[in-house]
Amino acid sequence: MAMEKVLGKELATGVTATGIEGVHEQSATKSAKGETKVFKDKDGNDIAVYVADKHDEYSFEALIESKVADKEIGETTTIGGVTGVVTQWDIVEKNDDVKLVRGAIRTFPDIQSGT
Repeated sequence: MAMEKVLGKELATGVTATGIEGVHEQSATKSAKGETKVFKDKDGNDIAVYVADKHDEYSFEALIESKVADKEIGETTTIGGVTGVVTQWDIVEKNDDVKLVRGAIRTFPDIQSGT
């Protein structure tokens, strides 16, 4: 559905394409994540916070054409401009609807070369 700005600020609309032929996204979520560790002094006051394991996650829900092959968990792929490891690939089938895929990938920025 095309939307035209009538009043106010121009807002972004739509969903970024997955980049996989035959996959038509309905929704997508890009998340930046990290694990935090809080250090306290002897009185229990927070004195330092470190963030480790920073990574991006990209999850989506999409309609798929019948020619689309399933992805394997652990496979490296690029979806929505994010290259990472497939961590979820669910195919939803119904008697009264088309197939739907729910997938997710995760980046591992600390692993550069795969060695």
